[in-house]
Amino acid sequence: MSLRNGLIVFLVVGVLASLGMYWNQRSIEYVMRDGYATTGKITSAAIISSRFPFVFDGVWPRYVDESLAVGLQWTGKDGVQREHKGIAVSAAYAARIMVGNQVRLLTIPIEVIDDDSSLPVIVEDLGDHLNHVRSMFKFMLGGTGICAVLLALVIGWQTWSAHGRGPGRTSAAPGSRRPVPFSLAVLAIAMVVFGGYMMVNSYAEQRTLNEILEHGDEATADLTRAYGEVNKAGEAPSYLVTLAWTDGNGQRRTYGPTHISPAFWGQITRNGVQTVRQARIRYLPGRPDARPLIVDDAAEHQYQDGIGVKAGAVFLAFGLLLAGVIALRYRARPSA
Repeated sequence: MSLRNGLIVFLVVGVLASLGMYWNQRSIEYVMRDGYATTGKITSAAIISSRFPFVFDGVWPRYVDESLAVGLQWTGKDGVQREHKGIAVSAAYAARIMVGNQVRLLTIPIEVIDDDSSLPVIVEDLGDHLNHVRSMFKFMLGGTGICAVLLALVIGWQTWSAHGRGPGRTSAAPGSRRPVPFSLAVLAIAMVVFGGYMMVNSYAEQRTLNEILEHGDEATADLTRAYGEVNKAGEAPSYLVTLAWTDGNGQRRTYGPTHISPAFWGQITRNGVQTVRQARIRYLPGRPDARPLIVDDAAEHQYQDGIGVKAGAVFLAFGLLLAGVIALRYRARPSA
């Protein structure tokens, strides 16, 4: 596969994934706007593999953007009992309904619309799941935009190369040029996309943090959950908390899970058990997507954003360097 074709594949996949995430977000917002509150019962749960992130709800497969999906059953206002499978839940909510590898068959508050196409929305998981969907949409959209720019550059470069030979020059014999190594091209694209996204996202986080410090409101937030995650055996755990607070307008807001430092983890736990239930935060009114600042863990917040910008710049630079080497090697290939 050539570099151009590979970029086209990535672009098509990115566009479809971005549209899917956008449609998912709009569907949640539609149910919360036009639906009504009721209760539903969790009937099943399924661990979703990243290799095949789909579940079958009836005949058609549905993409699931979380690692756990549940089945819900409820009776609508029209008296019809409905059930849907493959309803994604966030990692924070999954920890609340799972005991070991078993799901608790709880009755929970949901928002629904009485039709067969709209999925129910789990009210207690709305904030966490919607933040995840928005974050994934931004990531997919950013990666798709970078692929589009790279594809335009490749097409422009190939067009210029073809015209550069001129009418009086001898064209290279068919097959005399070696195609761009696909694995290296994919590696370069991945580094550029990942590095660009990390750098831009971390820079945006830095600007948001500065705005919070200058114009943010202060509140006391409940630490509704604190836990550690170990990605690989032998590695130090990563610590996270979920936050809930009442803003200046009397609205209940939530955010998380969000990372905290080992030092702050030591302040709110004893022997791995959470002992502190509240913390001072600063947040931006009217910006539910903005990550709040935990006042006693501000240094960690600033450190994470700074590392993200630097690491993103390194990945981006190496990706662009690798892309340049590949381009020069391809251009410098002598004619047969």
